[in-house]
Amino acid sequence: ARMENQSFSAVRIESARFGKRGVFCTGLLFFLTFALMCIIGSLGPDVFEHKEGMSVLRINKKDTDKSVWIGNLVNLVPENQLIWVTCNIERPSSINASYAFDYEQKLVISVIGTDDELDANFDTQRGDVIVDEKVAIREVKFAANSMYSGDLTIFNMHSLPYDNFKVRVQFINAGDIDKYGHANHEDHQMNVKFTMIFVNRDYTTFEFFWKYTFVVVTLIALFFPSCNRGGLLSKSRIFTSLALILEGFTVRLRHTKWRTWSYQQKWIMVLLVLLLFFNDPLIYFEVYNSKIGGEVLGGIYIGMMSLFICALMLFWLCALDETRDTGNLGRRDRGCKKHAGKIGFVAVFWLYMVIAYSHIRMQEKDDPTYEAAQEGDRYLAATAVGALLIVIYLLWFLYYTVRGLAVLCSLPPPLPFFFLLLLLLVI
Repeated sequence: ARMENQSFSAVRIESARFGKRGVFCTGLLFFLTFALMCIIGSLGPDVFEHKEGMSVLRINKKDTDKSVWIGNLVNLVPENQLIWVTCNIERPSSINASYAFDYEQKLVISVIGTDDELDANFDTQRGDVIVDEKVAIREVKFAANSMYSGDLTIFNMHSLPYDNFKVRVQFINAGDIDKYGHANHEDHQMNVKFTMIFVNRDYTTFEFFWKYTFVVVTLIALFFPSCNRGGLLSKSRIFTSLALILEGFTVRLRHTKWRTWSYQQKWIMVLLVLLLFFNDPLIYFEVYNSKIGGEVLGGIYIGMMSLFICALMLFWLCALDETRDTGNLGRRDRGCKKHAGKIGFVAVFWLYMVIAYSHIRMQEKDDPTYEAAQEGDRYLAATAVGALLIVIYLLWFLYYTVRGLAVLCSLPPPLPFFFLLLLLLVI
């Protein structure tokens, strides 16, 4: 590929200064780092802690008090980040195990949050009422050959404003399960497994270390000073190659004016800045300010994370489109006009992700018993729109990849190598 300006050769991997040794060192460093990250991740603590409990409920129409379950979540700390209570109903023994079926179950849910000790009795519990006898309809689905139904959401919160929670769930009869052959509708005895889920404290500490390590690495990639300043080490090709790899992007281009930066260099700069926010530098405040602005900061992070992902998607579409136009790499009219369609599509994709997330989080904040699937047709429509956007992008990506293969194969060896490397990261 022809350079737009020969003064940019210092940051181009096919330049003589970088050389094959530099490409080899970069590839080796990438794979070693990738392997190290996989090892560290696999040795890290479990993300979630689970507390499970079984309860035998007699669900009938005459005496609903027999269908009450009360659970306590105690001594939670900010490091637990969230709580999620679900239940699974055991398949009635009278229904064949190979039979898939579903029915609707009516629940009445109440939740109290407090920093004080929990009482034995729910009705005398002091604290703030988070959910006050909320009537919820859950669709109970049994897959073929499964002993338990799918998860039924009881209650969830993405912040922990209290140390202790008391949850009461009342089952109101068993809907129309009788039509599947479960006898004695007046008195159903059903085993129900309740699960309380929250983030492992050790994982939160691990997450702090992990994310802030990547924040530092990104800052190094942007601003690490030049190490190749003469001396005996500068005569070593290995040292020179490593110095070029570690040297910050802005440091290497500090003497080049922005308006003369190449198309690719501007893209890399934008992605590096967005990567800094993708690594979630505000996670500490998200965790320890959950009572004040944790959810706002969490929303900002989701917006920045989705923005980085969409920017990366746009970069790949634009870069692949440019690979087949090698004869015009020096043209200055490449940009927003040429890629307006791609920019518009990715902007729609970003808006979809932000709106979907904001809608779900706002619903969960107003009603902690909210379950997205309960919205029925709107949920299905939103899922279909998301799937359609993904399919369109993948087809577009595949189209440009196939068209650019001939050009990629004709480029100097380092370029296809790094293309495959980056493609691996996207996958």
